[in-house]
Amino acid sequence: MSGHVLLKYRGLLTDLDNTLYDFAALQECACDAVIRAIGTGSREDLICALLFSLHGVESFEAIRDYLVSLNITDEEAAMSAFTTYNEAKVRSLKPYPGVIDVLHQLHAAGVRIGAVSNAISTHARTRLAGIGTGELIPILITPDICGCKKPDPEMFQRAALEIGIPLSQICVLGDNLVNDIAPAQALGIYSVHARYGDRLPAEFAGDAIPDAVIDTFTELLEIFGITL
Repeated sequence: MSGHVLLKYRGLLTDLDNTLYDFAALQECACDAVIRAIGTGSREDLICALLFSLHGVESFEAIRDYLVSLNITDEEAAMSAFTTYNEAKVRSLKPYPGVIDVLHQLHAAGVRIGAVSNAISTHARTRLAGIGTGELIPILITPDICGCKKPDPEMFQRAALEIGIPLSQICVLGDNLVNDIAPAQALGIYSVHARYGDRLPAEFAGDAIPDAVIDTFTELLEIFGITL
């Protein structure tokens, strides 16, 4: 890329899980590791227990409750399983193809980048660092920082204030039509659906219609007016 670039948008607010990396694959690997460690249960049942836990999809309580359902009530065993789960997630973490190169190009072109995630900040920062994007995405908004969670539009409003870019000059990227696209559009922000990472069944996907759809992360460059 050379010469002056006339950007279509000056800011990017991106989701993390299933947008920058395959979180579903991370969870599968992590749950496999837990099942091997405890010697009973099934990956599929543990995934369901995490997804539908009232305590949160990555919480210690969710894993402890699953172990209790298997008659494993020792607190030390639950903590060991939780540690195994988190360590396996970190080992399995890798960005989708093109993520690092595209973020570098956007950053070099002057785009300010922030992340909006429903993960707690410690998990989100660990994953950003794990895929090598910590310095490229300096702004992070999470429920424990903002006091609310997606699909509340306040998450994106707060992130826009943090990166210092007007809403009309921001692009939101996310895999979830309900959590990412709908609240962005409620604020009048241009929204891009990361269809490559959307694994939600149709009945849970919502009816929001994004402004644009991409099937690879590299396609984001064209959205911003950057040509390869």
